[in-house]
Amino acid sequence: MEFAPVQTQIQAIEQTLSAHIGVAVLDTQNNTRWSYKGDERTPLTSTFKTLACAKLLHDAENNTLALIDTVTIKASELVTYSPVTEKWVGKAIPVVQACEATMFTSDNTAANIVIHAVGGPDKITAFLRQSGDAVTQLDRLEPALNEATPGDVRDTTTPNAMTQTLNTLLFKEGLSKENQQQLIDWMMGNQVTGNLLRSVLPKSWTIADRSGAGGHGARSITAVVWPEDRAPVIIAIYVMQTEASFDARNQAIVTIGQAIFNLYQ
Repeated sequence: MEFAPVQTQIQAIEQTLSAHIGVAVLDTQNNTRWSYKGDERTPLTSTFKTLACAKLLHDAENNTLALIDTVTIKASELVTYSPVTEKWVGKAIPVVQACEATMFTSDNTAANIVIHAVGGPDKITAFLRQSGDAVTQLDRLEPALNEATPGDVRDTTTPNAMTQTLNTLLFKEGLSKENQQQLIDWMMGNQVTGNLLRSVLPKSWTIADRSGAGGHGARSITAVVWPEDRAPVIIAIYVMQTEASFDARNQAIVTIGQAIFNLYQ
């Protein structure tokens, strides 16, 4: 696989947007990897939500919680961007429904419910260490974790760490087969990424993804794509430290994704 055109594309976008961009690609068919600034830290933003829900499923597997455990939504706990939970104030919902809400719509209050259900950000970090990820860390709740201040290691990952962890959780020994499929189904059901990689996905391919956005121009996506008749490819694209518009950052992700997809067609 010749990634030189992808790197050229990324570097051109970095210059145009005055941005810092990190990208990693893990091909599960032959376990080959390629990255650009793949070991440099980047803000997790909402890409952490897949990891938090993986931890919830893991804890249910190990009987430290039940997916039907309920949490009552309180108006005082609503945070910015909570399109689903704001309609559930006063209702008791199962914690698994909070995962569905945050994975489908990126609802931030639902994400905080999941974080609390598994014992806090440090428990998610510990789960990642147990899964072989020595890099990714979650330190705060929504919305503070999206600050994305340059140089702050809180709530960060690297593109390489993220693709490896998704591989472990979704396709290796990280979770039971049933829970791996549940996590993939949630990512496939994502309703907020239609204008990103999905907009240029070849018709015969399948995608499961989770995006994120934060301060200082942070915009990101993690995705698993299934090219036709091929094992899945895991992709992480993190754009940061730019004053470019939201639309320009979205377009950067689309352009990089298209360049990667072209290699597998």
